[in-house]
Amino acid sequence: MVRDASVTMRICSSEVANWTLQHATVGSLRVQQGFRGGGSIAEGATGSDGWTFYRQSHPVRANGQVLNEDEVFAAPPGSEFCLVCKPSHEWITVFIPSSLLFPSTPDLEFASSARAQLLKPPPHVKRRFMSLLHRFLAAKESHPQLLDHPVALDAYQQELQSAAQGLFARDQRFAGGHFDRWRRLTQSTLELAMSHPEGSLSISELARRTGAPERTLRTAFHRSYGFSPQEYLRIQRLHQARRLLRAGHQGRTTVSRIAFELGFWDLGRFAGAYRTLFGERPSETLRKAVPDSISARHS
Repeated sequence: MVRDASVTMRICSSEVANWTLQHATVGSLRVQQGFRGGGSIAEGATGSDGWTFYRQSHPVRANGQVLNEDEVFAAPPGSEFCLVCKPSHEWITVFIPSSLLFPSTPDLEFASSARAQLLKPPPHVKRRFMSLLHRFLAAKESHPQLLDHPVALDAYQQELQSAAQGLFARDQRFAGGHFDRWRRLTQSTLELAMSHPEGSLSISELARRTGAPERTLRTAFHRSYGFSPQEYLRIQRLHQARRLLRAGHQGRTTVSRIAFELGFWDLGRFAGAYRTLFGERPSETLRKAVPDSISARHS
């Protein structure tokens, strides 16, 4: 569970079954680190009382722009984000309340109107910031009693605050000047497409119904997610199939019926794509399904 943000997470590729998450709270600061064994699409909004900083081990598309190795994604309070990475990857985030990050009035005024942005600090500043995050999590793992010593935690909090403030020292790129427009277009397209779960609407028809040129629609999906509209909607339908299979009943639900109703006419290709994404066959998911009546009875 990712803290300090409202997040919808979807996997878009699967390489290994190992997924991990660790976190630590230092006063009002929160640090998280995770490993995802495949590609993922994370969409949502940050909390209302602080900034979230994000880095990961592979190139990521952040609000429509590629987050380079020398940059850090910074999301102010209440800002929307879309983070897409196709291979397996490690990631790390830190949440810092605005009042600590920007203690002076002019700084708080900047923070109140800021947008999500890609920060490009001097190399030594970024190295210091990332080193503080990794070293603290490692210290917490090897010496859990560290969390019981307020003086040590206060010293770390001050170091991390200073390092985070240094990230704003120079070049900033707003994360996707067209992101808001792209997001509205992709979301309205997704809602329209999922209202026809069988996938009967072509990209041309989706573009016509949303009132956008087809080229603009394709650009919005590619810049936001790194996928074509067809690829993204296919991932969505595979996730919908998984939800239906998990909620199914072995005696009444069939894999073929769900596949056909979602527009997957080639059952072999459907099963292959499903297994590649989720690491198991559709029939295995159905076998493990717990009917709502049984789930309610034991809850």
